[in-house]
Amino acid sequence: MSEKMSEKTKHRNTEIRSLIIGAKLVSTLFRPMYYPVLGWIALFSLTTPLSLFPYQYKLIHLAILILFTIILPMTLTLIYRHVRHLDPLEMRKRTSRIIPYIMFIACYVLYLYLMRSYYIDYKLLAVIIVALLIQVVCTFMSFFWKVSVHAAGSGAIIGGIAAFSFGYVFNHLLWLSGAILLAGLVGTSRMILRQHNLSQIVVGYIVGALCGFAGILFGSIFLFGNPF
Repeated sequence: MSEKMSEKTKHRNTEIRSLIIGAKLVSTLFRPMYYPVLGWIALFSLTTPLSLFPYQYKLIHLAILILFTIILPMTLTLIYRHVRHLDPLEMRKRTSRIIPYIMFIACYVLYLYLMRSYYIDYKLLAVIIVALLIQVVCTFMSFFWKVSVHAAGSGAIIGGIAAFSFGYVFNHLLWLSGAILLAGLVGTSRMILRQHNLSQIVVGYIVGALCGFAGILFGSIFLFGNPF
């Protein structure tokens, strides 16, 4: 009897470990900073005029995007952690994350400022505006309440796809279904890892979806005076 109970306990522990590993993998692969790059790749993949750009153009601008939205802010964050002697557990505190949020915002603003002078389709830059909006809103909310930026990023994809369906003809239901599935996986992973509760996840979805929809439709007006 005790042997059977021991086997059941081992099996259950194995399942729990596998679940946690899967949650960590999803949470790592779909970190908020990756969404602008994923958004551009999706736009380049859709059957739209954006997919007709030369591969050299796509690769060069993707590399620049990665530099300003991932490499540069992450480097600044690591320097900040080193100077303040903050370990990963301390970085989870809301007060410790405000400065990294501001660093990300500064890098996004710098990128938009520099890229306005070059020929880049304003729909691509609208994706960056979405990410910037999320950063600003979540940073402001962090002074009062903890919200899931992971959920906000996945929610932005849903709102962005809904907005792009107004300007492009594509199978948006298929992409929207995939985005909803992704959002569910991301939110579930954050709850499994006990990083957020359900209310923080749901509010993150709402913030992201609203920023995604508004940023795509009205971001181009802010940048160039052109409607989507």
